[in-house]
Amino acid sequence: MANEERKDFNKMLHDNKDMPKIQIITDQKSIEKYGGKRMYFAPPLDYDQVMKQVPYGQVVTVGKIREYFAEQAGADFTEPITAGIFVSIAAWSSH
Repeated sequence: MANEERKDFNKMLHDNKDMPKIQIITDQKSIEKYGGKRMYFAPPLDYDQVMKQVPYGQVVTVGKIREYFAEQAGADFTEPITAGIFVSIAAWSSH
């Protein structure tokens, strides 16, 4: 991310942006790629909470976090772009 020293990552972390929510997608290519129509959007703070549960020295992937959220929400998958952004925000807010 650019200009990290000027950004308030803690504020971003606590901005839920009307999430959590499930959106039904209709793009056939995306449905085939992700395996379903029900796309879940998890708020940034949820990513932070899950990441804090990972024991020191252990690794968890964004993909595994996304799978966990989709399963918990009864969705087919978790939106990948915001997931990557929110993981970065959670990591930066901990500094």
